[in-house]
Amino acid sequence: MNRRILFFVMFMFMVSSVYALGVSPGRTTVDFKEGFQKDITFEIINSGDKDMKLLLTAQGELAPYVSIPSGTISVSASEHSKTLSYSINLPNNLEPGLRTADIFIVEVPEITETGSSVVLATLAVVTQLYVNVPYPGKFVEADLIIYDANQGGDVRLIFPVVSRGEFDLTDVRANVDIFNSVGDKVDSFNTQSIGVPSGARKEVVYDWKADVPIGNYRASASLVYDEGTIPLEAVFSVGSKELELQEITVNSFSLGEIVKLEMLVENKWSEKIVDAHISTKIKNDRGDIVSSFDSAAYDIDALSKQTFVSYWDTAGVRVGDYQTEVSINYGDKSSTKNLEFQVSENDLKVVGLGYVISTDEGGEGNSLMIILVVVIVLLVLINLLWFLLLRKRLSK
Repeated sequence: MNRRILFFVMFMFMVSSVYALGVSPGRTTVDFKEGFQKDITFEIINSGDKDMKLLLTAQGELAPYVSIPSGTISVSASEHSKTLSYSINLPNNLEPGLRTADIFIVEVPEITETGSSVVLATLAVVTQLYVNVPYPGKFVEADLIIYDANQGGDVRLIFPVVSRGEFDLTDVRANVDIFNSVGDKVDSFNTQSIGVPSGARKEVVYDWKADVPIGNYRASASLVYDEGTIPLEAVFSVGSKELELQEITVNSFSLGEIVKLEMLVENKWSEKIVDAHISTKIKNDRGDIVSSFDSAAYDIDALSKQTFVSYWDTAGVRVGDYQTEVSINYGDKSSTKNLEFQVSENDLKVVGLGYVISTDEGGEGNSLMIILVVVIVLLVLINLLWFLLLRKRLSK
């Protein structure tokens, strides 16, 4: 029991002191030179405005070349910040690449007697030292970053290039092949050449016109520099994984009953989208949700359409106009359409998609079906009339 209380008290002390100590900057980066010496300053933030004692310690591969103040450093509650420093004295030689050290600022533990237990409450923050040691000759670090684009737009390819060698780079460019999702090459191009001074970072940028079908693509690139090449690869998308609500239909509508809504959704993506469903929220004029319901989950094949079925229980729903939010959910994405349902006893109209859903089969009947029947009857009568007139003329 005493041990549990001890752990709880320690935890509370640690939580209460999380924001009591900070350091800025969190990292200092320098370029290596033989026998390089420098004093590096940093600031301690006493965000808790409390009295504390601090101890500095260095760790990491560069720790032998770091000199820090000895003993404890006092910070009073009136000091919101305090400037400290450490010194670096680098040797004549270091292994090429990134060399580091961590300078820890540790709060000296406070010892509090609580009966037979001793509570240690402490906190530590760290500021990092990075030293970039150049490689002999010419050496390049590079990456490929690609931003998606809509069909017909520009896909931006960015090659960040860092010259880590002793000498400048005079000719840096990229040769790029673009492949579709089945591995067919759809295009090839070369970028312009740039120069990158030793220790500097620059970018090779190219905008590729995406006059290709919607889908996923892969860029296979060779970054060519003065003395070698670096293979790079990245995938990107043209278009977007978009599902679009196209139609809403119902065979019959009678207020107070359960209505079957059939919602036609089009997949404009060149790949199959799985486990999509539709959520519908119907709101009154005050914005209150009067009905909400979800469809079952469906898979939609690439560049095809799928009917989603939802059921709306209209019991208790009154005649009137309702703001309706229809959301198609798939993966981590959602496509929302804001519509208006105009509800009467035997009729449902939707505003926002440009058509009437339907009326019920009884009462007024299906207006669209009636119009079609009338048109067909008129055409038959007109044809029959022309036939009779033509027969009469021929008989004469």
